[in-house]
Amino acid sequence: MRTQWIALTLVLGAIACGGGFEETDAQAWGEAKAGLTPTTEDQVVARLPASTGAVFAYGEYLPPGYLTSTTNYPVIVHLNGMGEFGTSTTEADLLNVVTRHGALRNIHFTSQGKAYFGQRQVMVFTPRAPTSWPAADIEAFINFLVANYRVDTTRIYLTGISAGGHGAWRYAYTYGSRLAALAPMATSIGAPGPTITQLKNVPVWAVHSYGDSLSYTADRSWLTGVTKNYGLSQSLQVPAPSQTVTYLFPGASSPAWTSQPGVVATGNAIARFTVLPGTAHDCWTQQYDNYAFWDWLLAQHR
Repeated sequence: MRTQWIALTLVLGAIACGGGFEETDAQAWGEAKAGLTPTTEDQVVARLPASTGAVFAYGEYLPPGYLTSTTNYPVIVHLNGMGEFGTSTTEADLLNVVTRHGALRNIHFTSQGKAYFGQRQVMVFTPRAPTSWPAADIEAFINFLVANYRVDTTRIYLTGISAGGHGAWRYAYTYGSRLAALAPMATSIGAPGPTITQLKNVPVWAVHSYGDSLSYTADRSWLTGVTKNYGLSQSLQVPAPSQTVTYLFPGASSPAWTSQPGVVATGNAIARFTVLPGTAHDCWTQQYDNYAFWDWLLAQHR
């Protein structure tokens, strides 16, 4: 997998500097063609592009009551890793892929997950990309969601694992001010280092295992792009942990990292970085199974 990532790095190249979404562009949300009529709630369903017109195939979860209400709902968008890249020709195959990780896995396979997301009245979408996560395609997909579902645009949350973590960071580099929060995990390709101005005042929570060397370098480089918004240009230094540690960055009020043991979901830090001991690339299952993480995510508003 690591060899594949090196090849992918060469293909993707450096991320261009400059540009980005401006708040004056907010009227562009939802300009994607509307025409989809949701018919299922409180269970995970798979939707192929031929039936939706979306740029990606995707898995969908709508909370109970969605079909009969007029409410706008918060949205979690989850980007999977390289192991989930590909093209599904059947809904059954797509359902298998989109429920491997993240919130849809919790909802589809556990009563706790289904109850949690249903009670919190949140929509969840996991798209499937053929080969990569171009920022423009993610933006087109989110525009599609806004056009076809009742989305609370102040509460759009983006998370991703491995290649999906990289895709989430790349999206945020250009469109991050549209998000209520960003949660990339085990990102395996780093950033060139510019300030990520689109993420100023957007809460970020990154996660990785200390011995997973690619994500260790990548996530710290992206986080430096966040802290530069508040005057801190030095990369976070992380010693080898004997237990899980969370690093907290308050923002402009105190532009310096501090650390606490464990997974810390409380407080108002603008950036947090949880480091697990060991070498496992999969740091996300533990994080997604911790509902304190989801409480933190869903508490954020744009």
